[in-house]
Amino acid sequence: MSGAAVHLRGDVGKRLPAMSSALRPAPLVELREWGGEDLVRGKRVLDLGCGDGRFALGVAPFAARVEGLDADPDAIAAAKRNARRSGSRNVRFAVGAAQHLPYPGADFDVVILSWTL
Repeated sequence: MSGAAVHLRGDVGKRLPAMSSALRPAPLVELREWGGEDLVRGKRVLDLGCGDGRFALGVAPFAARVEGLDADPDAIAAAKRNARRSGSRNVRFAVGAAQHLPYPGADFDVVILSWTL
């Protein structure tokens, strides 16, 4: 898990206050709308705008690996806490913006933007 500072310029990484994850559908309900568990099963998943990790942690039991990225350091801190509580070992969270992905040379099978502007 990276604690490196992220330098964002212009509109890149601007944040809006997030609604509570409790108001959003359960991750597996949402995933069903996109084709179900087979969409992520055994795959490397990138969750852009992951917030507190709600969706990333929800699909982690099916995925090979999940990376969550969000521009809000407080949201990423919450995601990391949530990951520790859940015991998920195949999920990592980092602060950053989609315009400057901190995954040089990384390949993903699936990229998710759930409840992201």
